Amino acid sequence: MRIIDGLHGVTAMGRNSPVATLVCFISLIGCGYCHGNGIVPKLTQKENQCISKGASVTFVCDTGDSSSGWLFLWYKVVPLRDGLPAVTHQSGRSTYSLELQPESSKGDGGSYTLNSTGTEHIGLYVCRAKKEDPVSYTEYSNYLFLWVSDPDSSGCLSKSPNRTNFVESESVSLTCGGNGTGWILKRITNYFEMSQCPFKTGASSWENGTCHIKDVSLYDSGVYWCQSESGEVSNAFYIEVHGHGVVPRVNHDEGNQCLSKGASVTLTCAIYGSSTDWFFQWYRVVLLKDGLLADTHWPGKSTYSLELLPHSNTGLVGSYTINSTGLEHMGLYVCRAKKEETALHTDYSKPFFLRVHDPDSAASLSLIPDRTNYVKSESVSLTCEGNGTGWILKRITNYIEMSQCPFKTRASSWENGTCHIKAVSLYDSGVYWCQSESGEFTNVVSINVHDVRVYITHEAATWMDAEQFEVGDSIKLHCVVQSSSGAWTFLWYRVVPYRDGLLDAPRWKSDSRYSLEPLSDSGREAEGYYTLNSAVPEHSGVYVCRAEREEPVLHAYSPPKLIWVKDSSPPGLLHVSPNVKQFFENETVSFHCDVPENANGWILRKYKNSEGPTDLHLKRGTEEMATFTIESLNNSHSGVYWCQSESGKLTNIVNIPAVNKAIPRLQFFPDTWLALGESVSLNCDIDKSDLARWRFLWYKIVLYREDLLTFTDTHSRSKYSLQLVSESSSGAGGTHTLDSVRAEHSGLYVCRAEREQTTYHSEYSQPKLLWVTDSSPEAALIISSNRTQYFHSESLSLGCVAQGDTGGWSLRRYTDSYPAAVSDCPFSETATWDQSTCNISSLAVSDSGVYWCESEFGQLSNLVKIKVDFGPRPYLKASPSTWPAKGQTVTLQCKVSGSKSGWRFLFYRLFLPSDEIVTDLNHLEISENATELLSDSSRESGDAYTLTSVGPEHSGYYACRAERLNSSYRTPYGYPRHLWVIDPSPPASLSIHPNRSRYFKSELVILTCDVKGNSSGWTLRRFTHYNTAAHCAFKHGSVTWNETPCNLRYLSMTDSGHYWCQSESGEYSNAVNITVHGTPMTTLRAPPNNWLTEGASVTLTCMVILSQSSDWEYLWYKVVPPGEGKLIKSRFPNTKMSVKPLLDDGGKSTRLSSVVLQESGIYLCRARRQNSDFHAEYSNTQPVWVTTPTPSAWLSISPNRSMHLQSGHLALRCVGPGHEAEWVVRRYTSAGQLSDCPFETKSGTWAKSTCNISLLSAQDSGVYWCQSTSGKLSNPVNISVHVPGTHYLYVRVSPSHWVTEGSAVTLSCSAELGDLSSSERFHWYKALPVTEGLPSFSRKYSEAKYSVEVLSDSSRGAEGSYTVNSTSPKHSGLYVCRAEIQDLGMYTEYSSPELLVVTGRSPSAWLYVTPSRSQHFQSDPLTFSCKTKDSGTVWSVRRFTLWGELSDCPFNDKSKLLNPSTCNISSLTSSDSGVYWCQSKSGERSNAVNITVHNGDVILESPVHPLRVGEQARLRCLGRKSTKSNFIATFYKDGSHVDNQTPGTMTILKASKSDEGWYSCKDEEQRKSPGSWILIKEAQDDRRGLRKRLFKGMYQRDKDML
Repeated sequence: MRIIDGLHGVTAMGRNSPVATLVCFISLIGCGYCHGNGIVPKLTQKENQCISKGASVTFVCDTGDSSSGWLFLWYKVVPLRDGLPAVTHQSGRSTYSLELQPESSKGDGGSYTLNSTGTEHIGLYVCRAKKEDPVSYTEYSNYLFLWVSDPDSSGCLSKSPNRTNFVESESVSLTCGGNGTGWILKRITNYFEMSQCPFKTGASSWENGTCHIKDVSLYDSGVYWCQSESGEVSNAFYIEVHGHGVVPRVNHDEGNQCLSKGASVTLTCAIYGSSTDWFFQWYRVVLLKDGLLADTHWPGKSTYSLELLPHSNTGLVGSYTINSTGLEHMGLYVCRAKKEETALHTDYSKPFFLRVHDPDSAASLSLIPDRTNYVKSESVSLTCEGNGTGWILKRITNYIEMSQCPFKTRASSWENGTCHIKAVSLYDSGVYWCQSESGEFTNVVSINVHDVRVYITHEAATWMDAEQFEVGDSIKLHCVVQSSSGAWTFLWYRVVPYRDGLLDAPRWKSDSRYSLEPLSDSGREAEGYYTLNSAVPEHSGVYVCRAEREEPVLHAYSPPKLIWVKDSSPPGLLHVSPNVKQFFENETVSFHCDVPENANGWILRKYKNSEGPTDLHLKRGTEEMATFTIESLNNSHSGVYWCQSESGKLTNIVNIPAVNKAIPRLQFFPDTWLALGESVSLNCDIDKSDLARWRFLWYKIVLYREDLLTFTDTHSRSKYSLQLVSESSSGAGGTHTLDSVRAEHSGLYVCRAEREQTTYHSEYSQPKLLWVTDSSPEAALIISSNRTQYFHSESLSLGCVAQGDTGGWSLRRYTDSYPAAVSDCPFSETATWDQSTCNISSLAVSDSGVYWCESEFGQLSNLVKIKVDFGPRPYLKASPSTWPAKGQTVTLQCKVSGSKSGWRFLFYRLFLPSDEIVTDLNHLEISENATELLSDSSRESGDAYTLTSVGPEHSGYYACRAERLNSSYRTPYGYPRHLWVIDPSPPASLSIHPNRSRYFKSELVILTCDVKGNSSGWTLRRFTHYNTAAHCAFKHGSVTWNETPCNLRYLSMTDSGHYWCQSESGEYSNAVNITVHGTPMTTLRAPPNNWLTEGASVTLTCMVILSQSSDWEYLWYKVVPPGEGKLIKSRFPNTKMSVKPLLDDGGKSTRLSSVVLQESGIYLCRARRQNSDFHAEYSNTQPVWVTTPTPSAWLSISPNRSMHLQSGHLALRCVGPGHEAEWVVRRYTSAGQLSDCPFETKSGTWAKSTCNISLLSAQDSGVYWCQSTSGKLSNPVNISVHVPGTHYLYVRVSPSHWVTEGSAVTLSCSAELGDLSSSERFHWYKALPVTEGLPSFSRKYSEAKYSVEVLSDSSRGAEGSYTVNSTSPKHSGLYVCRAEIQDLGMYTEYSSPELLVVTGRSPSAWLYVTPSRSQHFQSDPLTFSCKTKDSGTVWSVRRFTLWGELSDCPFNDKSKLLNPSTCNISSLTSSDSGVYWCQSKSGERSNAVNITVHNGDVILESPVHPLRVGEQARLRCLGRKSTKSNFIATFYKDGSHVDNQTPGTMTILKASKSDEGWYSCKDEEQRKSPGSWILIKEAQDDRRGLRKRLFKGMYQRDKDML
């Protein structure tokens, strides 16, 4: 683990170093999205730029999870500190603490910004993420190191020897120099040890400003810098210490390993970037020879010698050149490095094989079978043919065995120029060639030998959770052989208890012994398929397949696969105790097999993934049930369990999923401060757990007492006691209510849960504050400054003043910014406690929270909420323009966020002397000596400063800042704003060539100052968009300045900014604004149809994006296979391609006229500036496919279809004239890769003009064709590989989701990713609550489950629409669809349900809501009643929530039926928001109503049913706790304010169509309610208009809710 990963060589971050502006924000751990028990987020820096003191920097924390609701936390690594979480480095070398950063809990967007960095920000940072509902945390992210350089510091760190790479046992001295005093050397190692010299680890000493480390070790690797007692920092170095086992790497300059005879080649040996301290030695690998160095390959398969090459020890820079290669140079090469002063050698590099090809040789090496990929135990023959004599076959294996046939290690023979290897092994992989006695060579052939991997896939008409199938399903198993070819035979078996006479099953990872029972041949099909046509429970079990072939003899088994068919009445039952849905870590779990008394030999069996079955021993207890108990559950116990008799009878199965710790979440309803006498509910909930199976207990956190339970805050590490809340253990269902709260109820609470009838209990919840406002508390909390809003670094004093003689008062606080913590003063190093006063010398954002005084007897003061924010950065605005004309009046306005009152504003002009060079690329560090305070700029009030009648002398840069009235706090300077006065006749003119509005990276720009008068001392200056000021040569290596002109040879984006000429007397030229963009992109456009018939024409057009310039010329290319052209970087991620230029006139368009088959291919283009070597990026690729009715060859496909399933097999064969060896199958995939079979994949093989892909994947989708060595082509064929579960459907309802009776409605089924197949058919269903006997499915990205009932005449063709011409209320409901792809014999997933509501003219039932309003507060009760004329019909209350839940009352443990047609929800939550209606068993439906549950403080009381024209309605704005009669509220309709005469209410006297709309309100504290749609309905309302308005209201409600 390295702090600076990838930064090699000498790294000096000093003021005058060229790397002073290098990015110092480096990743520690290269872990991206890791998946284990928890998500591991990835921490990065947003701006890829350097930072200096005062710059801003942004952290980005990415969980890799696209779902919403994440809250992000950022920490800094600090030395171990009491009150902070302690973390031990994974090496065990150091323990440190994590300090929560100010304001980090507000990082909803995953980013955190340090606006004005200082040297105190240097260090390591880490992030994690949290979800509130339910509470869950990710792991900590990777660590980032932040370095903040100080360009004004005189400090300097030097090192001897002057390098940054060291090897263990070397010595190094680091010296601190500078003008300051009290310098120390500090470091942060790769092992997070933060210390100063002399260090705790290793032999080090500190003497006269120098730190001597005598024998460096790996633990000394890290960042080192000097720091003075005044806080100055020097430059920094990253010191890297390597072990003695340093391994160099070797490559050469030709890009591939094959050279033609006579060519020259340069080998390069590299170590960690910098090679100046090393001498390099080069060796050739030869057969073991006396007198030479001997080396052994790491598996111990071979030993060889190393022959030192002539002059190799002179390779100071790590290169070695062979000027004229011959066949004698072919072989393996290695290098190593040494240091002269220490006599230290590195390890040897990995061997590098150099091939040399003789184009004049007619000799060849051929193979039978003719391929390069072989499976273990196959035989192969290699034949040498040529004019020479005395041929031998030589090889160098991957294990560096160098030998000639017959080989020592395997059964091989040599006969008449042919080498026969009877059974190849992995050790035969390597390179082979023939060599004659005269020194002639053949071609070189690479042979790869691999194992066979066999596994099972399955396809089913219905796929259920927990590996279960329904009775009657057709289950299709597929046995797949990966990375192999040939004629395979497949045998299928079921795993059964051990029996004599049967094959023994492989042992897998289980100690149990099993046998293999062969399956009947009735279900066996070609290509490894086996079908269970009509599944029954007897088919349940563990299956394996065996692949075997005769030539050569070979067989292999697949891992086991569990297939289970549900049995509605199994012969026995498996019970699990406790009977819960979710299990937790360390629980005790018992399995009980309840089987018939006369049944014998029952065992408990477990299956987990591919580990195979495991038998568990049962014990028969007094209850006559065989039992197996796990005393402490952990993840190793997860899997599928069932009971099985010795005769093969099976019970049901039970799935034990992965287990986690049980951590409850505590909530209050209402979640606000309470008044005396009010009621509050304490809710304790455990995610994904059945609340009825728990007993909940609530505790109040009190001062520590030995007789009570101990509670240690996990973040502050403070120790407290827990006092059980009276009668709290009776809180069934996870809720405990305090009916009439008193002042003593104030405080912090936690909860935990205990299992029923067991001793298992959960963790404690996070503490949560409950506060009861008392008008006459026992003590008063006094704040010195008498305000509650503060800025970072301000001071604060809080005092506890008791009314009586009570003593023992302490100041306590609860910081609700994550991690929430409870602690007593002093809270940190910046806080002190003096008798009854707590002084915080420098506030941090993490100090935000609630504070109160508490006595040792539990008495409380008032509560004060303190908010600490970062100081605002002012923003300077110039009006009317930043480019005013001479004589105009300009107003500068300084703005800060929030109110402008309470601030004094100061305005400055920036003073940038010609010798001041600011090298920071991100923020201009404005010091006092670089600013000039404008006269009369200090304002008690007002934020504007006026410049009257501006002239050239006013041109320049301005900034402002603000200071608090009655406080010493000042904001940082705002970002500078330029002001340039346009002078019609300036004394000098700045011209630019070429004069364009847009420039790109790496272009050349020439700036010239044309001086008109006699003034002298002119320089070219600039101020960039990155806030850097400089003059030419800008301290920029690519710029030259010889008075005039100034050449910017390689523009970069940091060159964007304002440029002007300035004389030594202060005169100015005009100013020029230059904006530099990234390297321009080229795009290639073509007609949408890129499949052409022979003789057609097509025009391809090349364009440069974001450029209107006409000085471009265009280059055209065609993609060719690797090795046939120039290698370039592809637009596709992490891919490269070879291209060959086309002969063209450089025009913007190229036309392919009367195309022929040979013009099929992939085209791209590139733009180049005329008369320049500046190029734009390569364009996107554009395939053009040409077909002809009479091709010279054709591509035969088996199976003969264009769409195929993932994991299937595909054979492609070229049929054409000439020898079959002339043809190859070529493809261009959807990922942009052009290649020839076997396509560089393990599943592809090529033999006898046939390409076999044994295991298709999505990456195999693309266009395939045959091509001969002479360039002839077959017709191209488009192949699409379908991955089950990736085509998601959705339903559209037209014209609306809400319609009136009699309307026509059309449902359309579409795929997210476009068309599936021309052979698709669509099927339609109605979604119902989960019903036994009907197929069921789960909603995508949701836990909601449904059953589906097929609609009559539901099968539809490719159009996929379903129409109801005349709707009635019975058509109301949820509709889903799915597609059947007939070519593949499979179905897609079900679509997400879509709601259709049909409003009847006279519904048989009416739904009433009590209270009668559409919006309700969370935790409030709500009752639904179905009223009907027919008392004999039973109606149920049904709902469809915003979260996709479809269910009948009771919906959960907080709802119940008061009678068959009345439903009560005792405590609403946001998940109860949705649409509710009444429904009878016959399918009749009532009206439907929208219900919105709000967790805020304000709701709108509005009618739950539509209003009729002429009716009166009163809208009220309701506060959760408001009891005021003069409650003031503001109402809004469609976002605009509506006047209301009565405080708190709004009346619609006579409703009309103009009153229809979207209403909401705000209370006097500007807290806003959700919106509600009020519908106005006429007696004979137009149906189309009504349904449009209904749908508009539903859409707006859903939009606001989500």
